[in-house]
This record gives sequence, C-alpha cells and structure tokens, in this order.
Amino acid sequence: MERKLVAILAADVVGYSGMMRADEEGTLATLATCRTIIDGCIESAGGRVFGGAGDSVLAEFHSSVTAVRTALEIQHRLTAQNADLSESSQMVFRIGVNLGDVVSEGDNLLGDGVNVASRLEALAPPGGICISRQVTEQIAGKLDEGFVSAGLKGLKNIPTPLEVFVWPATAARSIRTQPKYGRWAAAIASVATLAIAAFWYSHTLPSASKLPTGARIALVPFKNLSAEPGDTYFSDGLSRDINALLARFSNLFVIAPEAMLAFRDDTGCEKLRETLGADFILRGTVQRSTDQLRVTTTLTDAKSCRQLTSPGPFDVDLNAERLLEVQLDIARKVASAIGSSDAPLFKSAIAQEIRNKAPDSLDAYECVFLSFWFYQTFTIEDHRIARDCLLRTVEAEPDYSLAWSRLAYNYLESKKRQMDTRPDWSVQARRAANKALEADRENPDAYYALAIHSRMVGESTDIFRKYAQRAIDLNPNDSWILADLGIFLAYSGEWEAGETWITRARELNPQLHPGYGNAFHLHAIVRGDYDEALAVIAGMGGARRHMNIASTAAALALNGELDAARNLVNELRKEFPDATKDPLAPFRARDMPEDLIDKLRKGLKLSGLDV
Repeated sequence: MERKLVAILAADVVGYSGMMRADEEGTLATLATCRTIIDGCIESAGGRVFGGAGDSVLAEFHSSVTAVRTALEIQHRLTAQNADLSESSQMVFRIGVNLGDVVSEGDNLLGDGVNVASRLEALAPPGGICISRQVTEQIAGKLDEGFVSAGLKGLKNIPTPLEVFVWPATAARSIRTQPKYGRWAAAIASVATLAIAAFWYSHTLPSASKLPTGARIALVPFKNLSAEPGDTYFSDGLSRDINALLARFSNLFVIAPEAMLAFRDDTGCEKLRETLGADFILRGTVQRSTDQLRVTTTLTDAKSCRQLTSPGPFDVDLNAERLLEVQLDIARKVASAIGSSDAPLFKSAIAQEIRNKAPDSLDAYECVFLSFWFYQTFTIEDHRIARDCLLRTVEAEPDYSLAWSRLAYNYLESKKRQMDTRPDWSVQARRAANKALEADRENPDAYYALAIHSRMVGESTDIFRKYAQRAIDLNPNDSWILADLGIFLAYSGEWEAGETWITRARELNPQLHPGYGNAFHLHAIVRGDYDEALAVIAGMGGARRHMNIASTAAALALNGELDAARNLVNELRKEFPDATKDPLAPFRARDMPEDLIDKLRKGLKLSGLDV
C-alpha cells in the first residue's frame, strides 16, 4: 500500500433524504446536473474523483490551493444553477477540504486524511466550505476569498480537536462552539504544538492595496562567515536590504524578514515550504575583512528542493557603493529568475533613485544595520551603540534620511522601554523624524516614527491616522510597520481598521508575534462576543501578562463563567500583586476607549476584584 500527502475534497447534499421523499425523480435529475458541474470542475482542475455514494463526492488534489479554488468554483457555479430553480427544487452542497496523509488501495484512498475531510464537510454551512488549519496555511495570500476561524472543533473519531476555518465569513459564528473556561484551558494544551497564530487568517483585507502576487520567496538571513562572530548584525542587515529591494516587485510575494529569523539555522527546504508556503528560497553567506567583501548565494526551487542558478559569488572592495551594487545585482537576478523582466529594479531611473538615497559611507550603512539589530537583543548596550552611531552618521551625512528616521525611533524605544531615556526624548524624536522627511519626503519609516510619537504624546487620533496611513501607503508590505501601527490604531478605537493592518502583517509574516492578537481579543470584548475573546486569547497561548489576565478574567465573568473568572483573579493577586491595585492602568495608559474600560471594570468587579 502506498502512502501519500494529498488534499481531499468531500462534498455532500444538504437534506438529500427529504428531497428524495418529496420528489425522487426530480431530485435524481437535479443531482445528475449538479454532478456534471462538480465533476467537470474537479477534472478541469486536475483533481480525481475516487469515491462517494449517491449524493456524496470524494476527490483528491495534489495542491491545497487547487482543492480550495475548485471548492469555491463549485459553490459559485451551483449557486448560479440554483438561481433558475424554485426553492423546493434547489440542491445545496456542503464541502470540506483537508490536507492529510492517506493510503492508496487500488483507486480508493483511505485514512484520517479522508476522514477529517468528511467531518469538515459535515460541519460546513449549507452552500459553504470548511477547511482545516493545514489547508489555511497553504492557501494564505493565494486566493481572493477569505476564510474565518470557527475555533477548535472536536471531530467524531478524531482524537485531537482541530481548528476549523469557514467560508463564507458570515457563517463562522453560527457553527462556532460555545467554549467554557475548562475546555478553553484544555484547548491551549492540545494545540501547544500547532501554529498559535492561525487565527489571523480569519480576517480578510478589504483594501485597495492587494497583497503581492506571484511566487513566494523566503530569504533566509545570510550566514556570517567573518572572523568576528559579532558581525552577524552586518550579514542580517545586508539580507534585510535585499529583502526590501525584492519587495519592490509586485509580481513577487516576499515573506517578511522578521518571519525568517526563526529559520536562520539550516532549516530544511521541506520545512520552509510547508511552514511558510515558500515557492523559492534564497540563502547566502557574508564574509568581510578589513577592505574586502565576499557574498555567495543559493537559490532553491522549494517545490523540488532543486538548486537553481544563483547570483554571485561576489568578491568586491568593501565600501558603500560596492555593497549597494551587490544587493541590487542579487535582487535583479533573483527577480529575473522567478519574476519578470519588467519589474521596477530593471528601470534605470528606479535604480538611480535607490543609489541617490543610499549613504556615501560604509559606516552609515552599518549604523542602520545596528539599529535593526537591537530588536534581536533588546539590550541597553546595543541600544546605546546604535544611537551614538546614528548621531555620528547624521552629523557626517545629514541628507541620509533613513539614519534620521532610525534615530527618531531609537528615542521612541528609549521611552517605550524605559531604557536610557533622555528628558527631551519627545523633542528629539520629532526633530529626527522631520529631518528624515526633509531629506526624503517618501521615507515610510519617518511617517511611522511620527505616527507612534503622536500616540505616545497623546495627540489626537486624526494626527496619528494621517501619519500612519501615509507610512502604509508608501510601503504596504512592511509587516513590522503594519503590525505596530495596526495595534495602536485598534487601541485608539478604530478596531476594524487596526485589525485589517495586523491581518495584512500576519499574511506577510506568518511568524508574527502572537501578542498582536490582543487587538482582536479586546475588540471581541467590546462587541460582547466573549466566546471569541476567550478563543483568541487561547490562540495567543493563554493569559500570561497581567494585562491579559485581567481582560480574560473580565471576559469570563461577563460570559457567566464566574468560578473560572475568580480563579484567574486569584492568580493575578498571587503573581502580580501590584497590578491588582489598579488593573485598568495599562488600558488607560494606552488611551483605550471608555466603552472597553467600562466593560473590563464591570467584569473584574463580577470576578471579585474591587476596581
């Protein structure tokens, strides 16, 4: 018997037995018409029908994307077919899609991969589709239609609860379970080995700025082969710049550099393909000496794990001009191999604009690299080194916009993290951001800094939104900026807009920190959807910080689960005694809306905490 990993599509008629009792001949005729549509869709997509009896269909596909696309086409075509029939004659199907391991027995397929698909089909709304989390990960960013999480589901004869995603989005709530705290806690344990951020795929992006199309490329941070192990910041910075250059190609989906940090240590081709949905993988090495730079690269087709012709190697003098040319050359050659020859970097005017904005000195490059390296260590020493280096750079090269905007954010971080904070941090941050814009009016990093500064000093949401929108308009594919601005926007009360930005960040960066889920968790509390609030916090790994414990206890109490809420408040008293003096302080400090704070206050009082 042969084992293989395939996508399984299961379809079944809603209310078939009742239709047969009412009109056997008419039902069989309608079924034949529907089967012609379904079988035709499957065959034209390269799938194969291998099973089904009467009103059911089982089909296999080699790709999750193809299976879901076919499922959507089937539902759309059946809807059009039903439009011409009386309500009593209409035939509606449910569809489930799963990616799983199966066993071939002749022309038939057996195993849990098939069983789960059938269970998902039974959960699907009439005329809708249910898919598993594995399928959701595979289709992320590749289809126009959006699937919404319906939470964890216990499926018959399947030992582990599975997270289920539903189309259309409006049907998710009707099939979502009503979790109690005990089951919610158990769910955390059962999904500990799963990707805890799968919830993000449940929110589509209603924006004019669509996600990048085309091949998905994963750029693994280049390895540092220099004599100095501390030079990793340099190889990481060079990798980040190449990533940014590739992201200028609209026909490439460049996975966010932050997502790749977890895969720097020789992660295999198969894992990158399965975890990130990568179509191509770019790796490299960086070795530098006092005056020489050597860069090598490896470009891999992730589908076959076969190495392709790679840019380089590059052996050049170590200076700012040659460093930029190496980055441009790598980006061009990769794009040419897997993208198209009409992309922006092949236009001389675009390439010259990039050169004009680059610094004159290698030291300036290194200072910007150091400013990003701080986010790998979060040490006060690296913070100071980056700040002092940036101060020297803007004095030597006052027209280098990115150095000014990175300096602005250095001052903001000092305040946010209470790390070597200067009394005039606000003045210096605003000045540096404005200097960045004087040098380059289209520097998204500068608008990003001004947006965060406006919230930190308590300016109106309108001011924040103006700067934030400009930053995202200029660079809609920076997951870092999208997520950070998105959560600030959500906390200001523009929940849906903030969630949209965070969702886009998640699609660009599948490894986005789960803490950004707090926006969705708190918004669900505002809406009074306490089940969803608890499901989201479970997907984030549970309530660990005192702020999350307080909001989760409030949600439990407001949901009528008073014993669980009081137990959680007791944990708060034990682990964070100072926080119980004013548990709403973190929410007020972030200037969150009064309707949220009122609900939290009410829930905490019900939990036995005097607020």
